[in-house]
Amino acid sequence: MHLTSADPVWGRDHVFCLRAADGRSAILKRPRRPPAEGEGGTERQAFGAELAALEFLNEMAAPIVPRLLGADVAAGLLVMEELPGGRSLADSLLSGDRAAAESDLLAYAEALARLHSWSFDRLDAFEGVRARYCPTADPRSWWLQMIEGGQARFLQVAADLGVPTVRVGPEIDELITTLAGGLHCGFVHGDPCPDNVRIVDGDCRLFDFELSGRGSVALDAAFLAAPFPSCWCFGRLPEEAAARALQSYRKTLAGGGTTLAGDWDVAMAAALAGYIVARGSVIEGALQEDSDWGTATMRPRLLAWAASFVTVASEVGAFPQLCGLVEALHDRLRARWESTSIPEYPALANPGSPPAQLPEFWRPGL
Repeated sequence: MHLTSADPVWGRDHVFCLRAADGRSAILKRPRRPPAEGEGGTERQAFGAELAALEFLNEMAAPIVPRLLGADVAAGLLVMEELPGGRSLADSLLSGDRAAAESDLLAYAEALARLHSWSFDRLDAFEGVRARYCPTADPRSWWLQMIEGGQARFLQVAADLGVPTVRVGPEIDELITTLAGGLHCGFVHGDPCPDNVRIVDGDCRLFDFELSGRGSVALDAAFLAAPFPSCWCFGRLPEEAAARALQSYRKTLAGGGTTLAGDWDVAMAAALAGYIVARGSVIEGALQEDSDWGTATMRPRLLAWAASFVTVASEVGAFPQLCGLVEALHDRLRARWESTSIPEYPALANPGSPPAQLPEFWRPGL
């Protein structure tokens, strides 16, 4: 096959669109920083995680991810299908109309549910593939690693702000256990951001699996409630829109033969807690300076994620000590950041509400 071009995607130096003389195209991806000889490193592990995920998910009869076309593990290269043209969920939320944004949120929720449902009975196969490409990496979702690594700093920041932290440690251990396994353990995307999906003819396709692993699928589903805790594209989701999307998620799971057990709400609370517990150092930094990240700065994100956890945990009576801590932390941060407002996605914003800012790097349709 004769290649006519290899163009960077979004100006990145590790993802390229390959085009052939016969009109075919594909996406080539490599580690963000090619490792030195004999070096492992997080970038190489992220490459292995994505390769393992694509190989595993290739077995789905109805593909919702790019097809893996080939890979050279030694060279650190993989080639996957280029998805058909369409819009991302970020496009819909930032520049679409309300009807399209709400419809795309439902498609997004349904795609996550199909992915999770298919994976539940196939985790052994996933772990086998993962072990081949990431033999030394933790097979769990990166969120679990982030929570474990961030909890000490989180508790210290809370204590520094005068929030009591007694009896909270065991509940953090409990939420880690909840998110590591149990009835809802499956394949976790880990980073299902609005710009890591493509909406094509009303259906949602998912990509970018560098942070994938095993764990409670609530770690993905709770992105709709947080919302979107690992993405530059952040804004407030209307409660009714998020509720409809989560209901569609559960309905799609049920259609695939999975009825969520009664402890699902606890798993959702655990995921929402994890998003904030993992951010101890981020909270510490935001106390000094509010930094930009895509559509919003960090302070409104932290306030929104903390409030989301408190709301869900209070409703279901989960993690009461941690819930009390996060509520007090939220109140202290809100008092310090009294001028901070949580922006809304333009497509879903109420009249007069502060809209999410449109970052210069964002290019609709890419």
